[in-house]
Amino acid sequence: MRHLKIYLAVTLIALTAITLTAQDKGHNRVGGIRAGYNGAALVMDGELFPLSEANPSFYAGFFRDNQIMRLLHFGTGLEYVQNGMRFNEENKRTLHYVSVPLNLKFKLGPVFALGGIAPSFKVAEREFVNGNSSKPGSDDNSNWFDAPLFLGAGVKILFITVEARYHWGITDVYQGFNNRYLQIGAGLSF
Repeated sequence: MRHLKIYLAVTLIALTAITLTAQDKGHNRVGGIRAGYNGAALVMDGELFPLSEANPSFYAGFFRDNQIMRLLHFGTGLEYVQNGMRFNEENKRTLHYVSVPLNLKFKLGPVFALGGIAPSFKVAEREFVNGNSSKPGSDDNSNWFDAPLFLGAGVKILFITVEARYHWGITDVYQGFNNRYLQIGAGLSF
């Protein structure tokens, strides 16, 4: 089963990479890079994991937008995201994901709104106890997959984009808790 999960993850990442690097003969595709702040927490029924707080981190990746109609675009991407929770600076759990955001974007002039899903594959997990880093035991690991839904908005001026996206995890990733995170970042189009 583990080999099937790895095969599916590699296939999805490869297909996304092919889409991101495909040659364009028209002017209906825009690609680029983006990065920014990622504030994450583990949440159940709107409540944070007991005694935890938001875990500030970052995200970075590539994106590609394909115009479907004049005001409607389909976006794909490949991102590295750090999620998790923290109790304080020396005690936290960090979940490292490779995410494949898929979205529909409604664009009116320089302003846009978007929504979609971001299938995410856990590539690493670290637990920090009193500042010492270790891998969690096999019975304390988080789920290998997450599929957060997201909504966002932003503005694009020339080749610079500034956007905010909020993600709601819909799968149990750790002891019944889901990922929730806010991303605020910027991108460069080329």
